[in-house]
Amino acid sequence: MSSVSPIEHTAIGAFAGFVEVSIMQPTVTIKNALQEGRALPRTPIALYRGYLVNAGSIAPITAVQFGANRFYELTLKSITGKDSSQAGQIAVALAAGSTSSLISTPAELIMIQQGRNQRALMTEARSYIGRHGLTALYRGFGPTCIREGLYTGGYLGVTPVVLEMLKGHPALEGYPAQTPLIIAGVTGGLLAVTTTQPFDTIKTRMQANVVPKETPEYRTSLTTMQHVIKQGGGVGALWSGIAPRAFRVVGATFILNATRTFIVDQVEAARAKQ
Repeated sequence: MSSVSPIEHTAIGAFAGFVEVSIMQPTVTIKNALQEGRALPRTPIALYRGYLVNAGSIAPITAVQFGANRFYELTLKSITGKDSSQAGQIAVALAAGSTSSLISTPAELIMIQQGRNQRALMTEARSYIGRHGLTALYRGFGPTCIREGLYTGGYLGVTPVVLEMLKGHPALEGYPAQTPLIIAGVTGGLLAVTTTQPFDTIKTRMQANVVPKETPEYRTSLTTMQHVIKQGGGVGALWSGIAPRAFRVVGATFILNATRTFIVDQVEAARAKQ
């Protein structure tokens, strides 16, 4: 097992998250617009609106996911006395993702409100808290918790498991060296986006409509789901905006795993020379 500690994995996660959001922010903006039924943004400024809050939130979120994943992994090993099984790796990643929702819920809510109201980040944050209170920052926490657990289970659980299974597989002989990573990344990414999209849609609608008295159809996760299905003409409406999000999640799977693997390998190599 790697010698890189949970604290070191936390730092790696923060850097990887910053890289990922800097590349993929436009897909987040497009996805939110599709889910909310707004016109698609067309200028670079509009596509990167909310970038600062997203970058400032994604870095801590991936930091928590990486760090918690490593912490839970070591905790499980201390209990069982052996390295995690494939099922254990996925379970650990699910738990790490759910933990990160404590940060992602308020950060994404402010980003969505900023996009709707076209305000500066701090102006929006102060306005929202002043009108609704601090606890209202956790509106949509339930679906966010489930989404983050499944998402992290995909990119930190399924992807590494599939990659390990494919390394050295006879069927891939003669293919480029990165083929296993590509297959694993697409597998983990598509699984993550398919399973999490309904929860992301519910979360986005709830966080875009934050006054239950004005929009009672978005009062709870259940009423939001019922309204989305009714309004959209069927269950398929829960997967609205999946195309840009699928591109983003698959891309994020590659970026985050490649960044983590590269930095961990560099750290391990440097320690081996000492």
